[in-house]
Amino acid sequence: MRRYRYRTAVLTGPWRETEIDAANDAVRAKQAIDDITRPEGIRWTVPGRIEVRISEETATPLKN
Repeated sequence: MRRYRYRTAVLTGPWRETEIDAANDAVRAKQAIDDITRPEGIRWTVPGRIEVRISEETATPLKN
């Protein structure tokens, strides 16, 4: 099972079931803003990324 969360230098969101939910968490935390012109659908206001975890493996970057 894949799980997603956002990570910045200051904040890390909770694991979510979808990448969209993780991106929405980043927007609510003011770490990103909505931007439909980008592949993730957000533009980071601070350096950040969406991470993915498969099962109990260590988290790895999904997108930068």
